Amino acid sequence: MDLEEARLGLTRHQQTYGVDYSTADFTPTLCGLWGLRTPAQSLGRAIAPVLELGHHCFGAAGQLEKALIFCPDAIGDVLWEDYPEDFAALTANSEVRIKSSTVMPSVTPVCFASIFSGAPPEIHGIQAYSKPVLTVETVFDVLAEAGKQVAIVASNNCSIDKIFRDRKVDYFSLRSSDKSFEFTKLLLHNSDYDLIVSYDGSYDSNLHKTGARSDEALQAMRNSIARFVELAGLIDAIWGGYNRLLTFTPDHGGHDNEETGRGGHGADVYDDMVVNHFYRLRQAQKKH
Repeated sequence: MDLEEARLGLTRHQQTYGVDYSTADFTPTLCGLWGLRTPAQSLGRAIAPVLELGHHCFGAAGQLEKALIFCPDAIGDVLWEDYPEDFAALTANSEVRIKSSTVMPSVTPVCFASIFSGAPPEIHGIQAYSKPVLTVETVFDVLAEAGKQVAIVASNNCSIDKIFRDRKVDYFSLRSSDKSFEFTKLLLHNSDYDLIVSYDGSYDSNLHKTGARSDEALQAMRNSIARFVELAGLIDAIWGGYNRLLTFTPDHGGHDNEETGRGGHGADVYDDMVVNHFYRLRQAQKKH
């Protein structure tokens, strides 16, 4: 496929939903903060406000040293708009909110493949709900090339658990999102990874079972926000001596199906297609 045509596919979604960024911009931004090259097939563009924040936070010669990417599934912009009081703690614990359009179809493997490769579906190859191992370069390949230690923590057989296999990454597969979160904290305390990806599928699971605005789904959303805030405190305590990043990086949103009374996603509609990525950067604390 023509690369310019593929890039236009990303910008078309941005234009449709009136946003300045694509979720495919995440990987070029992360690479920029680390001072590393982008993956070979990446068509995303580094997000200037985040790079500017990194420059201000780390200094002209400073670079990112540690990062935790927290990935709550299916938490879209529509929830941020409708439940601002629930997102207040998330906003208070991050400096930048990047409103972005995701890719089509707006399902988890397609979306996270674009987020972590910077490539649109036509290029990375996952264009439906399937979980093959990606063959395009990802941010994980770039980090491994640079000697960085990477861990991915996720639920058994979920998309993030499967599509990024066969790389120089340590994979930790747990039986639930609750166990994944607890294990993420264990890694922070007891290991020395440069990048940890932590997947939280609890809201998405409840969305499909009980609806996007059910009591169960909204409580799962609140739990994900609380987890981000808890991670912010842990990272500051454990990684205080490093230039560090914590992000809140959902893949897509979701909507209710009036016929079934349950939630879903995958459509080219605002509720599914627009998400917010939050960035929290901190400078290494000077040793006394």
